[in-house]
Amino acid sequence: MDTNLVLDLFRHTTEEEEAAAAERKKKDSDRPVSQKELLAGLEDLPAEDEYQGLDLSSFLGSIGR
Repeated sequence: MDTNLVLDLFRHTTEEEEAAAAERKKKDSDRPVSQKELLAGLEDLPAEDEYQGLDLSSFLGSIGR
């Protein structure tokens, strides 16, 4: 059996759906990303208290600077 036939067993979408998704992706990649879309795609930063135990000078000393 060909490898592509084995992989088709695990496909969740039809070939038409994949073609439509590829076309949408190509269409979306042609336009510039807005600031709002860029910010929406960023993950939330960790809380400030997670940084309290970190010390820049000790870190730089540990890497030999």
